[in-house]
Amino acid sequence: MFWKDDDCFYPGVVKEFNEDGKAHVLYDDGDEETLDLTGSDNAEKSTAGHDDGQLRTEGAALHFTLLFCEQHQRPWLPASEATVLLYIASLLKDGGIKSASLQPYLSAINNYHEDLRFPGPAKGRAVTRAVKGMATIQAELAVQEENIETQRTWLPAAHVRRVHEAALKLTPRSPEELRLLRAFAYVVVAFVTFGRPDTGTSLSRQHVHCGDSEFSVVLLKEKGRQHQLVKRRLCIPWKGVALLKELIEHWEFHRDTAWSSSEKTQPDAYWLLPEDPKNFKASVDNDWIGLALSELDCRPPEGGHFSAHSTRKGATTCARAVGVAMEKVCFFGGWSQFSSAVQHYIDPTTLRDADMNYYFEWLTWSQ
Repeated sequence: MFWKDDDCFYPGVVKEFNEDGKAHVLYDDGDEETLDLTGSDNAEKSTAGHDDGQLRTEGAALHFTLLFCEQHQRPWLPASEATVLLYIASLLKDGGIKSASLQPYLSAINNYHEDLRFPGPAKGRAVTRAVKGMATIQAELAVQEENIETQRTWLPAAHVRRVHEAALKLTPRSPEELRLLRAFAYVVVAFVTFGRPDTGTSLSRQHVHCGDSEFSVVLLKEKGRQHQLVKRRLCIPWKGVALLKELIEHWEFHRDTAWSSSEKTQPDAYWLLPEDPKNFKASVDNDWIGLALSELDCRPPEGGHFSAHSTRKGATTCARAVGVAMEKVCFFGGWSQFSSAVQHYIDPTTLRDADMNYYFEWLTWSQ
């Protein structure tokens, strides 16, 4: 196949190019030259200062460029900036090359042009912006793929029970161990209260009560309910979840001891420790859940990922598997009785087991 411009040859362009990689070039000064771009004829000109690895990259880049230009019937030498932009767009569409690996290809295009006395077409601001745009789009696609992959991942009650037991065995002797105890306690509390991530981390000490017969929480910052003057109160009888009282008292004792030792004024935030900033970052619940589960090597199913919403999804799925009535699930989770949103948190194929009974069977006692 030959590349020509309507059989008219202009100074400074390739007169013809064949499939063997030979190009007949007519330069601006009138000189003509036949170059073997893939062989030894052009070795002195095209390989000066290049190592073997770079040559392999440039050879691959030339190959891609020629295939692209041939497919789209665009002249490749000299190539225009518009052709390079189309090339970047095609790579993004095909998905074969990441933006971080694109620069060697663009550099190779420039190098071959400059070796043959043409300006490099892949140097302009438009090309730079296109590469940045490619990186942005690929990053967004990666996030979307991750969200799709992990959309239905929920935390099993068996994992929560392991966390529960580990918390009771842990006597923290360092700030790191105290943070681990907090992570353990948070996972259990978030699980048994069907907690939203933004609800659990914002608990206030004055609204968490350990009574003689029950554990109760007043939810102040529920998503979509901030405008309501009357806040919801959730109650769990101590006899409903074995060792829940021991866990709460264990965590609160070591938290309060740390504050007393720090000589700082203890704030009202339920989960705050002396070394923490005044306000938690938005994703702190992901950090705590990740810390607790990784410490015990509690892994998600193949291809899945645990996040802050996994406790909420896990509680909802496990409660329904145990046979808890939907109105009770909606009450604890804060869903409207007529909302279909709760269905997105339930895996209806889940089979009941002893660990689910441990945490949620008490909700069926009055049914």
